[in-house]
Amino acid sequence: MPSPIFDFFEVIAEELCAEESRVITRPDLLANKEQAPLLDALKREMKASTTEDAIRLCVEALEAHFAERAAKLPFTYDPTSGRFTVVDAEYLKFVVAMASIRSVGKKSKDFELGVLERLKLRAAGSLHRVGHPRDRFPQKHGFNEYLKLLGFQNSVLLGQDKDGGFDILWLLPLGPRSHRPIVSVQCKNGMFNMGEGDKSVGAATRSLAQHGGLQPTVHVPCVMYNDYVTAKLLTPKALNFLPLGLTDLAALSSLITAEAI
Repeated sequence: MPSPIFDFFEVIAEELCAEESRVITRPDLLANKEQAPLLDALKREMKASTTEDAIRLCVEALEAHFAERAAKLPFTYDPTSGRFTVVDAEYLKFVVAMASIRSVGKKSKDFELGVLERLKLRAAGSLHRVGHPRDRFPQKHGFNEYLKLLGFQNSVLLGQDKDGGFDILWLLPLGPRSHRPIVSVQCKNGMFNMGEGDKSVGAATRSLAQHGGLQPTVHVPCVMYNDYVTAKLLTPKALNFLPLGLTDLAALSSLITAEAI
C-alpha cells in the first residue's frame, strides 16, 4: 500500500532534481493537480491539523527512517521558511529514476543495474549482476563457469533455469573464495509484496545449495523492492529473507562503527 510519507518524499526528490534549493509550501503543491490529494493524505497520516505541521512531522519521520538505516536524509528542511535544500544529489536522482520505471516490466534489468551502482556505496568485497538477460554470458555453460569463479562447486543453471533465482550476488570479503559468504539480492521492480519475495527466495536458495563450500543457511537472501520498506509492512513472524527498499541504498553516514564492551 502506498505511503503518503514516501509519496511526498518522491515529490521532494523530483523537485530538488530540478532545483538544488527551493521553498515548497501548500500553494505550490495545490498548484499541481496530481499532488494536491497528497496533502490531505499526509495530514491524516501525520495526524496534523495544518499542512505546515504535516510536512514538518513527515520530514521528522523520514529522518528517523534514514537514521535506522545508518544514513542521513538526502536533503535539509527549514520549517520556518519551507525551504528544502539538496544534501545528496546523486541519491535523489537515483530515487527519481527508479520511480519513473517502477512496475514497468521491460525495465527490470535497468532497476537491477541501478541497485548495483548504489550498493557499491555500501558494500565491501565484490558485486556481480548475474540476472537474466546477461550480456557477457547469455548461455548456460558460460554462466555456470562464471559462478565457479565465485566459489560455486556445482552448476547452477539446470533444466529450464534462466538465472537460477539470482539477480545480484555480493561476495563478502571474508575467507577464501571457495567459502566466502554470499549475499543474494533478488530485485523486484515493483511495490513491496511478501508473496513475491517468498517465491524469489525459494529459487535463489536452491541455487545457493549448489555452492558446496557453505550451506545455504550461511548465505543471506535479500529481496530489493522498488519501494520503501517499513516495519508496518512486515509480518511479526520471522522472515526467511531480508526485505529492502530504496532507502536502504542511501549513502552510509559512516562506513563502519566498532565498539568493545
